[in-house]
Amino acid sequence: MPFKGFFGKGNAAGGEIDIEDYLNELSIRDGKIVEQDDVTYVKPVMLDSEGKGIGTVIGELEKKNIVVLNVRALLNNKVLLREIVNELRDACVDLDGDLGKISEEKILVVPSGMRIAHTEAAPPE
Repeated sequence: MPFKGFFGKGNAAGGEIDIEDYLNELSIRDGKIVEQDDVTYVKPVMLDSEGKGIGTVIGELEKKNIVVLNVRALLNNKVLLREIVNELRDACVDLDGDLGKISEEKILVVPSGMRIAHTEAAPPE
């Protein structure tokens, strides 16, 4: 997806770059990251339709990492989704973390020492 004027004035080819090409050039996505204890990571996690992956989220929270949780596969199962959110809420209380809704499909989970500013949605203009 091209972005006009991304990172300043853009490039010489008309001011647009392809974000995927840019990220690939940085080589941040080639699986060579060795995790360090003194670094906080932002990690995407996707739950499957049975809620598998919740242990990964809690493990990342324990390691003081931030998780962007995709719950798209659970949108048709509101009961299981509610159970997952309750389990995450309990884990956040136990570990002094926080969680908040980013969109219908995504939940942000942060470790201790961080809080999510929960605000009401702005009214449409």
